[in-house]
Amino acid sequence: MSPDQHPSRIDSRHRCVCPFYEPGSVPMASSLPMSAARSALDGYRRHHAFRLIVLVILLAVLALLIVQPLGWIVFNSFHDDDTGQWTLRNYVQIFASTSLWAPLFNSLLLATAVAVISTLLGVPLAWLVARTDMPMRGFIRLFTMAAFVTPSFIGALGWILLAAPNSGWLNVGWRVLSGTDWPLLNIYSMIGTIFVCSIYTVPYTFTLVSSALEEMPVELEDAATTLGSGVVRTMRSVTIPLVMPAVLVGFILSFIQGMTLFGVPAFLLTPSGTLVVTTKLAEFYQLFPPALYMSAAYCMPLIAITGMLFYARRRILGRRQFTTVGGKGRAGRKIRLRAWRLPALAFALIVPVTAVVMPYIAIVLVSLSRAWGLGPVPSNLTLHWYRWAIFENAETQRAIVNSLVYAGVAASFCMMIGILVAYIVERKLLRSAGLLAALVTIPIIIPGIVLSVGFFSAYTRQPLNLYGTATLIIAAFVATFLPIAYSQAGSILKGISPDLERAARSVGASEARTFASITAPLMRGGLVAGWLLVFIPIMRELSVAIFLVSPRTNVMTTLIYNYKDGGNYEAVCAASALLLFATLIVVLLSRFVTEGAAYRRRNAASLGAAP
Repeated sequence: MSPDQHPSRIDSRHRCVCPFYEPGSVPMASSLPMSAARSALDGYRRHHAFRLIVLVILLAVLALLIVQPLGWIVFNSFHDDDTGQWTLRNYVQIFASTSLWAPLFNSLLLATAVAVISTLLGVPLAWLVARTDMPMRGFIRLFTMAAFVTPSFIGALGWILLAAPNSGWLNVGWRVLSGTDWPLLNIYSMIGTIFVCSIYTVPYTFTLVSSALEEMPVELEDAATTLGSGVVRTMRSVTIPLVMPAVLVGFILSFIQGMTLFGVPAFLLTPSGTLVVTTKLAEFYQLFPPALYMSAAYCMPLIAITGMLFYARRRILGRRQFTTVGGKGRAGRKIRLRAWRLPALAFALIVPVTAVVMPYIAIVLVSLSRAWGLGPVPSNLTLHWYRWAIFENAETQRAIVNSLVYAGVAASFCMMIGILVAYIVERKLLRSAGLLAALVTIPIIIPGIVLSVGFFSAYTRQPLNLYGTATLIIAAFVATFLPIAYSQAGSILKGISPDLERAARSVGASEARTFASITAPLMRGGLVAGWLLVFIPIMRELSVAIFLVSPRTNVMTTLIYNYKDGGNYEAVCAASALLLFATLIVVLLSRFVTEGAAYRRRNAASLGAAP
């Protein structure tokens, strides 16, 4: 027997790929003893078996969270509520009946107006804060982001207190001053709804555009200025084209928000009898028995519109890419506004004042009032409603606990799944990574109320029958906000070099151990921020939970919605203030933990660098 045919040798064409070595650096099995070769082959098989198990588990979880609910929506949309037979009747009715297509038209009108106004407010506001010497820039930024944290339907509640035609404080003051009987403002109108939706959608455009402006290198604008270009021409020829992708994304996100919001139209349009798609869906569920199949068909236009918008965004950005060349970041130079500083400040205060200051003051004053119609006079002030909500009312106590627990658990599960999928995709660990990424990002084009319909259809029937359970509500939250967690985790991993992971695997560490000991610690700060990005929207989410909760699983948003229907505005305002306070406390605690960890790392680095 030749040496090449000896059992201790393996043909060099059949290479044993050790899971701890990168392709190209794996030693040939022919150089190993038979026992070592078998051990390497066993390790290779275990390694790929582990990856296969992880892939199967992830696909099963994503199928339950995303594929099955959406599948039930499509399936139900082709069935008749009366007979249960296959039919296209639902789609025919949507476009043949005025009562069904009119809400679609109203939603498109609302979404278009919200997107335009949010862009017209958000883009100049971002430029003023990021690039000029306007006074109070920190205050403007803080309160604009406070508008993001504030649930828009709570803002609508604040504006009901201010601008309701008969009892709103602004209208009462107007009647006293003018001596007339007609109201100055009517918040129960399409114009009022557009106004409220817009001021709470501005933070999306503001955040995207201000980040783009702050990351933009200074050299291009300096070059334009050097060549004699003025501020306006530089903005038109250099700044605006560079931030146009961010403006476009902000416009699309604002449109989708206007199209899919439920709370604001329910609070402001329902009293006048004007319906949009989301409130019409709620009407289907209020029937007895609920029109489940028609509601499923009614969801399809929402899915089609949001899907087309994201496709258009991808196509436009794919054709029009702007790349900056240069390594310098922004210098501290700010554009001097001179005589325009005060007019610019007045414009910049529109969103903070109308979205935060005025509604917050109204909500707090009403929550401290015995009867809000008597006005904020000293004899009318009381802490009764807070005492009632925190110590006396078991329903409110349970809703506060449910909100914090559901949001915390859902945000944690979102981050776990998002991190795992992002790690597989960014490190290209599996050939099916693209499928995982596609499944995780699908909910970004699915409105929350549509996913709620899907979860209701899929999991409130036998054998599971999870209606009204915490499991169903948490799962719906996870599915809705999973794209945010995945996007945040992917962004963090893009900034972490895989070299340290390769080094750990080259000395025998498994992928799980490498991730736990190398990658996860490097991601820690970003993961806390990602957790907050998921936790805050869950805490203020109404449309996802509205069809899934029961009296025992009510969260603060659904409880506030129910209280408002009962007309007890003092209790509604107290519950709203508690929701805002609880969210703020969690945000501050998370920031404290993050900043404390960063401070300890800086101290450790400085001590290590000390001679």
